[in-house]
Amino acid sequence: MLRSTLFAFGFLAAVSTPAAAQTPLFSENSELQITVEGPVQTLVRRAARNTDPIDAQLTVVGQEPIWAIQVEPRGISRRTGGICNFPPLRLDFGEGTRGTLFQGQNRIKVVTRCNSGAVAEQLIVLEYLAYRLHNEITPLSYNVRPVRMTYRDRSDQTQWNFLIEDVDDMARRNNRLVALDVPSGSIRAANLNPAAATRYALFQFMIGNLDWDMVTGRSGEDCCHNSRLLGADANARENLIPAPYDFDYSGFVNAPYAIAPESVPVRNVRQRYWRGYCRYNDELPAAIAHFQSRRDALLALIDGETRLSEARRTGARRYIEEFFEVINDPNQVQREIIGRCRG
Repeated sequence: MLRSTLFAFGFLAAVSTPAAAQTPLFSENSELQITVEGPVQTLVRRAARNTDPIDAQLTVVGQEPIWAIQVEPRGISRRTGGICNFPPLRLDFGEGTRGTLFQGQNRIKVVTRCNSGAVAEQLIVLEYLAYRLHNEITPLSYNVRPVRMTYRDRSDQTQWNFLIEDVDDMARRNNRLVALDVPSGSIRAANLNPAAATRYALFQFMIGNLDWDMVTGRSGEDCCHNSRLLGADANARENLIPAPYDFDYSGFVNAPYAIAPESVPVRNVRQRYWRGYCRYNDELPAAIAHFQSRRDALLALIDGETRLSEARRTGARRYIEEFFEVINDPNQVQREIIGRCRG
């Protein structure tokens, strides 16, 4: 066990320092102002049943180029579940991005405001903040960029959104790893990097997220549910690193539509429930120590997110502080984490 643990941490250390340059769009966190002009209302109206793209033009305030793009709705639950009146989007760029902010970009995911109003905007800021918290834990995480997006059709609709880094870019900047495309069920927990899998599970526990799986997808999906696996090359099937995304069902965000999976004995998503693997319990002390070392940085991120109201900021901070109360108490670690491991 000691040998495998040392190997796992050696591998994780090897990928902890980015080896490839970051793409310009995700090299900083300043808020962009972007206008997308086209038949957006048509796209929104048919999104639940039709994902055909529309042609549009994109401009960035303060920059000269006008890009011809295609915009398409994406996702499943927020697009088809009847819970949102505006779907998540994907922006498809063609040629001509070299030397610009969008150099290296092809298809960019946009996380949009699910519904109108100030409350919906606070929820999307919280989801953005969850990604930023994960960035503090590991570089093996998706970078995000905040945008004030104006959708211009017959009238203007401006909302606060954020962009998500492409998984291939994230993989490349981490020691030139590769994002894998594998069928659901073809990977076992034993194929995962022990240290990375434990940090993954502990992060999801921290934000109270149950809507994920490291090795399987939902019915009809490839691996893995709200996760991608990274490996040394496209054929890698050992020492795989899971990278999570989609945090809107977490207790940290606490969206009104969020429900816990039927397989988990939890009624309220604010209630944390450990879903890590028993086989990696030996990794927990090191993972907990790592999170403890990042406590101040995590709380500083929350305190500095001025797009949240004071009440939301206070609630978010308290929710994360409650996580540290658990991991700082060996009895709670034994009862709420080790005692609930699976597999």
